[in-house]
Amino acid sequence: MALIKNKGLVIKEQAFKEQDKILTIFTQDEGKIQCIARGVRRQKSGLLASTQIFAYSEFVYYPGKSFGMINQANLIESFYPLRNDLTKMALASYLLDLINNAYDFYQKDPVILKLLLYVLYYVANGKAKSDVALVGAFQMKLISVLGYRPRLENCTRCESQTDLNYFSIEDYGVVCKNCCNTGGYAYKITESMYKAFIDFLKLPMKEIKNRDYKVEDMMKLNDILDHYIGNCIGKTSKAYAFYKSMQNPLI
Repeated sequence: MALIKNKGLVIKEQAFKEQDKILTIFTQDEGKIQCIARGVRRQKSGLLASTQIFAYSEFVYYPGKSFGMINQANLIESFYPLRNDLTKMALASYLLDLINNAYDFYQKDPVILKLLLYVLYYVANGKAKSDVALVGAFQMKLISVLGYRPRLENCTRCESQTDLNYFSIEDYGVVCKNCCNTGGYAYKITESMYKAFIDFLKLPMKEIKNRDYKVEDMMKLNDILDHYIGNCIGKTSKAYAFYKSMQNPLI
């Protein structure tokens, strides 16, 4: 069976047998795959750095019915600073969990992989004014690419373009002040939160990272979008509670 060479990001790792790992890798060409990396839990393994969580590497592996078998791996980027900051690690872990939940095995999305790599680089190297805003922007862009772009231009119930002060999970978008009590629960959003929603949808990540946003607004938008994503894809992120607790230790 022919070897496959593919670049990918390790989004999940699981101990296997005594010295091995099962890796879930979001690859550029094959999408989400699982591979066994033999002996990588030994400190002297030559594959140790390239097969850790957050590692972006070029993998050479034998494909298999259930698992590939890694033959070689060359590290491209480790995003090492994430491991030295628990808050940044929680943020990055949440983003990886989103990807794992959003994509089935062998489903690929090179655009989202590239976007995720940018975000991890900005967060790891302190390049953004607001890491929390990067999370919100990634949440919005991910769910839009998946086909569940929320409706933001007008009220989902009456088409009004004014007083769009609420967001309804059930209605897949914003709701105006007059419609917010006509059925179901809707999150209250401020004008600055609404503008941030539009930024998340329309602006590239390189612009988002240079903008100032209120931390309180960003955390509320993270909550809304995490709820929205879970409703759309039918899976909730187990990593979100940890990420949120690291942003606000009192939660």
